[in-house]
Amino acid sequence: MKALLSIGLLLWASLAAAADPVTLRYWSFLDPASSDPRSIAQTQMINAFTAANPDVAVKVEVVHWSKMVPLLVTAAGANQAPDIALIHYTRIPEAVESGAVIPIDRFVDALPKSSLDDFLLPLDKTKYKGHLYSISVEHRIEGMLFYRKDLWDTAGLQQQPKTWEELARYSKKLNQPPVWGFVWALSRKDAAANVKILQPLYWSAGGDFYKPDGSAAVNSPVGVQIAKTISGLAFVDKTMPAYVVGVEEARSMMKGGTTAMFVEGTQIFQSVRASKTVGNNLFTMPLPALSEAAYPPPAFVTGQTLAITKDAKDPGAAWRFVQFMTGPQAQLISAKVGLNMPVRKSIFSDPWFATSEGKVITEWKDYVVAKGRSPEQNMLSDFMSDSLGLAYEEILTGRKDPKSALDQAAARYNERKAKN
Repeated sequence: MKALLSIGLLLWASLAAAADPVTLRYWSFLDPASSDPRSIAQTQMINAFTAANPDVAVKVEVVHWSKMVPLLVTAAGANQAPDIALIHYTRIPEAVESGAVIPIDRFVDALPKSSLDDFLLPLDKTKYKGHLYSISVEHRIEGMLFYRKDLWDTAGLQQQPKTWEELARYSKKLNQPPVWGFVWALSRKDAAANVKILQPLYWSAGGDFYKPDGSAAVNSPVGVQIAKTISGLAFVDKTMPAYVVGVEEARSMMKGGTTAMFVEGTQIFQSVRASKTVGNNLFTMPLPALSEAAYPPPAFVTGQTLAITKDAKDPGAAWRFVQFMTGPQAQLISAKVGLNMPVRKSIFSDPWFATSEGKVITEWKDYVVAKGRSPEQNMLSDFMSDSLGLAYEEILTGRKDPKSALDQAAARYNERKAKN
C-alpha cells in the first residue's frame, strides 16, 4: 500500500511539474511582435530552447535598449527584476555595481574545456573585477562603414577609402541632394550609442579616450585632429549634415535612401538591408584611419550579453537558458536569421558560411580575429559617450570649435569621475 502511495505521489509530482513549468522573465529590447530579423531570430532561438527544455517557459518583456540598465537597477531595488536581462557589454559595470546581476562563475567553471575553448573571444577577457557576470549572445563590430554599392557604381567608385581624405573625396561624388554622401550619428540622442565608435579611431592613431590614471584624454591632439577631420565633412565638404543626428534617425536615412554611407554596427546590417530601397546593395568595410599606415583601425568588438539577476527565482533554469542561447544550435539560428556574428568558433564550420549570405559574417569574423579589440569595462563609459556626444553636437552645429568642445567634454567627465 505504501509502495502504491509512493508511486502515486511521484506520478502526481511529475504531472504537476509538466503542467506547471518554471517561467523565466526575460528582459530584451527585441520585440517578438516585430518583423526585425533579430527579433525573429530571438523568437526562433527561444522556441528551440523551450522545445529542448519543456519544463521551462520564457516570458519576453520588452524594454528599450537605452533604458535596459536604468530600469533594471530600479526593478532590482524593489526586488522585482526579471530572471534574465539582455545587457550591452559596456553597461555590465553599472548593473554589477548596483547589485542587480549575480556572478555566473560557478556555472561557467562547470563547462567542459571543449566548450570554453569554443568561444570566439575568451570568456576571461569579459570578466569584471575578476568575475564573470554575463556571456555574449552575439558579437558585433561597432564602427563599420556601411555603403550603397549601387550608388558607388554610379559614381564610378571601386576601391575602399583607407583614409578620411579619401572618404571626403568619395562623399563629394556621392553627395546628390537629398542624398547625403556621409552620415554619422555623433550626438547625445539615443543614449549617444554611436559616439563610442570614435574610440578605435583614437586607438589607431596612438590615442585613447582615457589616460593611464583613468581621467579623460578625449581632448588630446589625436582627439582634436579626429574632430577637425570629421567636422570638415560638414563645413568644408558639405557632404555630412551640420545638425544633430541621432542613431535612429541615421538608420532611417539609410533605409529611406537619403544617405550613401553611414557609420553603424554590424548588428543592424540585416534590418537595413531588409529595406526595399537598399536591398542587396548594402555592403560594409572598416572605417578609414587618419593615415593609410594605420588602416584598418582596430575592430571595435562589443555586443549584447545575457546576465542572471539577483531576483532570479531559479538561477539553475536561468543558466540553462543562457547556456542554450550561447550554444551551437541557437547561435546558428542567430546567424542565419538575424545575421548576427556567432560567439562560437565551431559555428563557422557550417556550410552556410560559404554562401553569399554567410560570407558577410565570415568577413566580419576575420576582421575581429585579425584586429579585434574590446573597450575596457568602465562604470562611466555611458557618461563618457554622453560628454563626447554633447561636444560633437556643438562641433557639428558650429557652436564651438573642436578643441574647446573636447576640453569641455574632458572637464565634464573628470568632474563626474571625481565624485564617484
